[in-house]
Amino acid sequence: MVEALTRIKQYEDLGLGLFIHWGLYSQLEVGEWTEYIHHRDKAEYEHLINNFSAKDFDAEQIVLSAKKMGAKYIVLTTKHHEGFFLYDTQGLSEFDAMHSPAHRDLIREFIDACHKYNVQPFLYMATYDWHNELYETDFNKYLDYLLKSVEILCKNYGSIGGFWFDGDWNKKEADWKLDRLYGTIRKYQPNAIIVNNTGLKNRGKISNPEIDVVTYERKTPDQVNHGFQNKYVAGEASVTMNKHWGYARDDLNFKSTKELIENIVHARGIGANILLNIGLTGTGQIPLMNQAVMEQIGKWTNMAGQSIYTSRPSSEIKASGNDKDIALIDENTLYLFLHDLEIVGDDNVVLGGEGINLRSFSGIFKQIEKITWLDDQKELPFMQDVDRGTLTVDIGGYTYGTDWCVRIAKVSFK
Repeated sequence: MVEALTRIKQYEDLGLGLFIHWGLYSQLEVGEWTEYIHHRDKAEYEHLINNFSAKDFDAEQIVLSAKKMGAKYIVLTTKHHEGFFLYDTQGLSEFDAMHSPAHRDLIREFIDACHKYNVQPFLYMATYDWHNELYETDFNKYLDYLLKSVEILCKNYGSIGGFWFDGDWNKKEADWKLDRLYGTIRKYQPNAIIVNNTGLKNRGKISNPEIDVVTYERKTPDQVNHGFQNKYVAGEASVTMNKHWGYARDDLNFKSTKELIENIVHARGIGANILLNIGLTGTGQIPLMNQAVMEQIGKWTNMAGQSIYTSRPSSEIKASGNDKDIALIDENTLYLFLHDLEIVGDDNVVLGGEGINLRSFSGIFKQIEKITWLDDQKELPFMQDVDRGTLTVDIGGYTYGTDWCVRIAKVSFK
């Protein structure tokens, strides 16, 4: 068993993850909360299990797509609030994938694919449950049911990177018996990260000393509180690509690639990981729009390399000239993340990147040898005052034919 701080630091090195929502709701193509928000009849809704084929679910292809995007870990829903399990519950419930036409343990396929391609599998588990009547009628017995469902995952699937819980916010005053639940994870999966989503109203808060990560749902905050009861905790932001977590066919309001890349950079700049979410279709495919966005982000993360994973923000180094610019440091290498550059054109096609474009940083007291772009390795002119700790760089603009949304410069010290 690794020490808590080591476990959390290793999690922070993952940097970027893919969040995947998938369940019976995906067949209706109107989001993951459709049973509740659209007031659907419970019995009628749960008949969706009879059409759940998972015929297009290819765990290896999904994991490879995530890896190409630059994700080092994937969080997949094992059970959402609808109460349907994507794995073999071994008799605990008949409301699982094994009792659907799919008749497959989809979580086993997912975890095996993650292990094969060196991506960390994280398992989302909804604690708030619309299916099991015990949630309302006998909460203690429901907690036994929840514990058994987690114990099955802990004991039968090999190494699990983390557990991502969601729903305690529905019963704020209840005793969720978290010591028992988290103790079970520590017993069988001692190196697993434990996350408990605090919901929209309690972002950044934490409820138990075993929790390793504070969450920020649909938000990248300006700072993360890394301390809880003398324990260092990580931070994690999670954002959707459009307006829903689950697949919603008619939600066309997708964020731009630029906005998502800027979200990644901002999260890393405040010392947080970030999850980008997709919802699979009813049969288990990545929707085409999500796949396209993932591929675009993958181009950027491939260019960015290690600058967004093992690097960390510096409390001393501050940017000026553009409020979004940040600096991350990795041992003896400094990375400058520079926003809002224009493309250099000519008199007939003026694209705005012509001329001098100065950006400054303070708090850099080591002698710089050179500064180069990560994308084309060209050197940048700069002025440095080591005694005052100031650096000014002429970053110019993008070469015609390129626009990385956020451009990264590598600073090498003497």
